[in-house]
Amino acid sequence: MIMLYVLETLSPLIISIVGALVFILILRAIVIHIQKPRESKGDKYTPMSPTLQWMNTAGSILLATNNGNFRYMAGIFYPGNENRIEMVESIKRSLWEYWEIQGHESAMDTMTRLVRSGMRKWYDKEMKKLETIYHGYSEEELIEIAKKENPKADEDSFLPKMIMAYRRYGENALLGWDMGRAAYIIQWCYYVGYVSMEEVLEIGVEAGHQAQKFFQNWEEMMESYVLGCQYWLREDASDPNSMTAKRWKTYEMLWEGKKPYKKIPYSTISFDTPLSKEIITNKYGIMPAYQKYYKYR
Repeated sequence: MIMLYVLETLSPLIISIVGALVFILILRAIVIHIQKPRESKGDKYTPMSPTLQWMNTAGSILLATNNGNFRYMAGIFYPGNENRIEMVESIKRSLWEYWEIQGHESAMDTMTRLVRSGMRKWYDKEMKKLETIYHGYSEEELIEIAKKENPKADEDSFLPKMIMAYRRYGENALLGWDMGRAAYIIQWCYYVGYVSMEEVLEIGVEAGHQAQKFFQNWEEMMESYVLGCQYWLREDASDPNSMTAKRWKTYEMLWEGKKPYKKIPYSTISFDTPLSKEIITNKYGIMPAYQKYYKYR
């Protein structure tokens, strides 16, 4: 009787404790899910090979800027789309105007140089010259120098941003910029018929291996990509109207899955995914298991 009385007396307390423990376990599960690396969540419906998925993600900012679909090579190559003459001609014009690519030889030469040296070669030369001028200057002092031209200058202004990045990473501060563009533009070359799938993978895998050796994750690579954009345009990233600021905004929207970028590329494929030159897809980059869903109509 005493034991029954004790149990009856303590039951509300026991129920409260058990309820609290259950709540804590549920909360912990939610936190773990939220903190779970986006890369490990995956997207089982993406039809491309892991290597091609990686290449699209490496060029994600450029792909999104061009309103591409992350489930297709370069965001545009799906069955039947190669027959859209206006699209093909538009890509050819862009390849010529921005890259001086007009066929197989110039495509492979330009993409190989981009992977092997790229814009980081010119960045290295310029930063060495600037370092002879501003050797020993702190970031704060570099900002004050920049304010002579722009009173609103801060740490994201061209001079302090470029020199501080160079001091930390050397020429590889722009590696993400070069490798991201190589992984994306070689797919444009493929879309218009300038290169083969073997050559797409040759360039893409070499670019990917370089990036994977230097960066730890997608965040680092994308930050390098935006830095390269800033160097190319020679602008202050703190200016909200600058192209650099707009590219950074695109990256943030991609990472957070905000409209119109509901699909988060960085959750589709792990940054350290093993990359392969083996062709395991059809000509559209689609794996065998998905090909019945992506037939030309």
